[in-house]
Amino acid sequence: MAVDPDEGPVILSTIHSAKGLEWHSVFIIWALEGRFPSFYNINTDEELEEERRLLYVAATRAKENLFISYPIKIFDRGLRMVLSRPSQFIEGISEDLLEPVTVVDEERNWGWEP
Repeated sequence: MAVDPDEGPVILSTIHSAKGLEWHSVFIIWALEGRFPSFYNINTDEELEEERRLLYVAATRAKENLFISYPIKIFDRGLRMVLSRPSQFIEGISEDLLEPVTVVDEERNWGWEP
């Protein structure tokens, strides 16, 4: 299938390489506590602020649509299922700016209840 030239390609980018760039739609994935901010970068207030700045950089790359996502359940080191918690940075965003959406795959239950 041919790609519509008006749509352009999908671009995968790290936050660090996205500085100064903009896209119509941006997806920030794995925005959960322990990943964003990373457990490795929350030892000092300065490290936590740098993580917050990185999220700001990522979020401000979106011209029209910004999607911030995180899984509800994850495997802890592949051994057991645990509930995840949204990033503290998401919890700090005013609710009138957010439109929560939950996606459930009803075809695959993966052994737990959605």
